[in-house]
Amino acid sequence: MPVTAYPQLVAFIAEKAEIEVEEIDPERTLEDLSLDSLTLIEIALFIQREYGIEVPEGDLVLSQKLAEWTAYLDERSGR
Repeated sequence: MPVTAYPQLVAFIAEKAEIEVEEIDPERTLEDLSLDSLTLIEIALFIQREYGIEVPEGDLVLSQKLAEWTAYLDERSGR
């Protein structure tokens, strides 16, 4: 499933990385975007607020590809 299945999340990550949404590549990691563990916490809170999906600490890591995040969110949301 493409990362664009979660457009608000992609926009949030792009904002945090200070890049354009079009530059988000599902094969990149948050580390590739020079984001850090504090941003990871912000993203987990954003996911909970926007999508109602609770992200337990440690489930998402900086080294995961954005496409892997999407698969995780799909699994957690029952999509």
